[in-house]
Amino acid sequence: MICFFKYLTFLVLLFSQFSIFAGNSVRICTEQSPPFVEANRDTGEVKGIDIDVFTYIFNKLGVEYFIEQMPWARCELSLEAGVVDIGIKVSKNPDREKFLFYPENAVWETVFVLFTNNLTKRKYKIKSYDDVKAHKLIVGVIHENSYNSDFWKAFPWVDKPNQLYHPLIEPSLNVESNMKKLAGNRIQLYPQDKNIGIYTAKKLELKNITYYDTVLFKKLYYNTFAKNSKFSHEKYGDIIALMKAYDIELKNLKSSKKYKQFFDKYLK
Repeated sequence: MICFFKYLTFLVLLFSQFSIFAGNSVRICTEQSPPFVEANRDTGEVKGIDIDVFTYIFNKLGVEYFIEQMPWARCELSLEAGVVDIGIKVSKNPDREKFLFYPENAVWETVFVLFTNNLTKRKYKIKSYDDVKAHKLIVGVIHENSYNSDFWKAFPWVDKPNQLYHPLIEPSLNVESNMKKLAGNRIQLYPQDKNIGIYTAKKLELKNITYYDTVLFKKLYYNTFAKNSKFSHEKYGDIIALMKAYDIELKNLKSSKKYKQFFDKYLK
């Protein structure tokens, strides 16, 4: 019952927050994942590879938008409720497909590795989840991130409805908090996209962060569209028509030199 009232309070506050936006503009949420998504803590301005791709396409489409960075758990609830129209940098899983439309084209493909600190890497050879469990190493995750099925088979929930994780799993809100925990050895491992992890460690000037070469998994990231969205537009009609127009523009962009330039801007 307490969880229900918390959820209800969240929705009331969220509906109030976004009620000022017209139905012909889109409201977007995303989580902090530099260099793909990065919010300025002082100004609230959001930038990054995913943001550059999104704004390039939506400026071409001529649709007004408002982007807010927030913890992923809140973003996901907002999309499910339909008070946010689009989620940036979202992977596929069956639960999300119940309330999200996925376009045909992904924005990019991720390669996940285990980040660690120099001390842990010197002490342990880690090539599998079994190695992690054998050494009882603490693994940091971002709350409500999906990772992949093999990860959760290795570290099953104790009680998912009540958010009780496997004893070796420690949740945090974002990439930066996990990287700082790694640097202080409060966690020993952290599964993350290779580019995101390297970029964040460099940005935070964490000299003792490294990673294991073994690829855990690969996955595609999409910009997704909320099934419960109230978006309406003279040119595009509803959220499905907008998604189709977006998908065409993304496909064209990915076959051009411009697409690579967005990545090179942050990664070179």
